[in-house]
Amino acid sequence: MTRLDDDKFFDPDMETMSRADIEKLQEARILKLVPYVYSRSALIREVWDEAGVKPEDIKSLADFKAKVPFIDKDRIRQFRDEHGDPSGGLVCVGPPHLRGVGFTSGTTGDPTPLPRSEYHVAIAGLKRELWHIGVRANDYFTYALFTFREGLNADKWMDSGFRPVTVQHLPSEMPHLVKMSRELRPKAMFMLSTPLIIALEKYEKDTGDDLKEAFSSYKGVVFGGEPMSPHFRAVVTGWGLEIFELSSLGDITTTMDCRAHDGMHTWEDIALIEHLDPDGDAEMPDDSRGELVVTALLDDVGPLIRFRTDDLVQFTRKPCSCGRTHGRLKPIGRKGDEMLIEGRSILPIDIWPLMEQFEETRTGLFQMIRPQREADVLTLRVGYEESALKDSLEQLSARVADVVSTALQVPVKIILATNQSMLKDGPPNKIPRVTKQ
Repeated sequence: MTRLDDDKFFDPDMETMSRADIEKLQEARILKLVPYVYSRSALIREVWDEAGVKPEDIKSLADFKAKVPFIDKDRIRQFRDEHGDPSGGLVCVGPPHLRGVGFTSGTTGDPTPLPRSEYHVAIAGLKRELWHIGVRANDYFTYALFTFREGLNADKWMDSGFRPVTVQHLPSEMPHLVKMSRELRPKAMFMLSTPLIIALEKYEKDTGDDLKEAFSSYKGVVFGGEPMSPHFRAVVTGWGLEIFELSSLGDITTTMDCRAHDGMHTWEDIALIEHLDPDGDAEMPDDSRGELVVTALLDDVGPLIRFRTDDLVQFTRKPCSCGRTHGRLKPIGRKGDEMLIEGRSILPIDIWPLMEQFEETRTGLFQMIRPQREADVLTLRVGYEESALKDSLEQLSARVADVVSTALQVPVKIILATNQSMLKDGPPNKIPRVTKQ
């Protein structure tokens, strides 16, 4: 039960639950979920029948992990295309509980269908995170809309008393964000992204407005969509804001770091986390690199079951110094983003710090061109700020290529593009870091 009188946790019983109790709760929810999803989800029933698995075969959490087959985005898309089902066979209920079908961003491929209910489970975790940042009953927090819009109705926040103030997740809306921050004095900002920081940085330069003063009521700001570059981290902390990084937890909910800043918390009452060999199904040890596999424990509309996310993470179940006991992860990259250049593994995370070395490219806007996994040359499309150019584009390209090639020990080809053109190539909160062309 949520206890709002506790000053440290939004839901102290759940957030500090022992490992044994977490696993007991997960098992209870899994055993309830198995017959429900098999009888209602056409995709799950098809996949399980192919594997020869029936609900009665699953009598424990261990059985579930040992016997239930995986699904992934390709299998969901395959079902969608073969059966003409826009939900990919995931839907377990009809209207009015089914409120619609959303989609992943599609930045790394064909957008994947995601059925949505009137109450998205991500809100449950977000309340805990906002409380941790410092939002309390009757406090405002800013909510930059680009996803989870159906969770913004006032009744979704009634048990917390939090008051969301919405603003469109668009660079053109940043003057409104600044004005509203001064007028309402929100306690947290959810959320900033690379395009919004670029817009705010330009707004401050063009107007001379003091953003540190404008944002002085905030106890923290959430940043998500992609890793944060060192340059933007310096910009945001210069506004007096503590940064809390957020990522997707396999399209089930979100995961976010805390004030310890030692990994993003995974709410294991909302999602069952498996940390597996990227090329198999063996469980990986704590603090090692593995693939994130998730099962939705509270979604009765279109739950993902043993969903291989393609996300490579470092994961641990050790309790955090903040007092929470649920697992934590550190994103590394995506399996599907890896390139092999002359046999050497390259991921976008390897490129980010190299862009910081040049004033023209320090915004960190780049794309790996990946027509196939293996190549002889690493081709990068790199964004540059026209006003910061020190010499010709040919000279900038040569300088960037030399640094990247030396650092990664692979041949490099650089294609330059303006920052503005790069920002147009994706959803509002990020650009695709890997593209086929």
